[in-house]
Amino acid sequence: PEDDDGAFELAQREPNVLVTRTFSKIYGLAAERIGWGYASAPVIDALHRIRAPFNVTTAGQMAAIAALGDADFVTRSREHNLRWRDWFEAEIAGLGNKGLRAVPSKANFSLVLFEGKLTAEAAYKGLMDAGYIVRWLPGQGLPHGLRITIGTEEEITGLTAALRALVEAAG
Repeated sequence: PEDDDGAFELAQREPNVLVTRTFSKIYGLAAERIGWGYASAPVIDALHRIRAPFNVTTAGQMAAIAALGDADFVTRSREHNLRWRDWFEAEIAGLGNKGLRAVPSKANFSLVLFEGKLTAEAAYKGLMDAGYIVRWLPGQGLPHGLRITIGTEEEITGLTAALRALVEAAG
């Protein structure tokens, strides 16, 4: 509630607003590629006329419905994400003198900017070699940025150790 951006109310009030939401992050259903939207009836009607006939799988629909009923999972996900995102961003802040900076986030990932000797491209390749998949962002106009998802405790602590080693190796 403290993060409500007013989008739902805007979609209820304005006939030309479509607000989309995803089950990818907090519900853990990224592989299903499923979400929902809020809009006026004419906007929804237009979307129904142009969408593919089988754009969401039955399994995806069932998983989404089940996810809506599992408030405990959402609470645990939110708490886990907050704890480990804050931890990760503090670790990155500790590398600030090496040119790394995390942009504050409320999502399940952090944007880390590389402004020192270690480039985002070198970090991306080094982390991939170490078994960690992150997203390098040159196509989004951020060739000096990596999008790093907060995974399990083991994943985020291991990734952080690998990143620290890359920073130290770069000098």
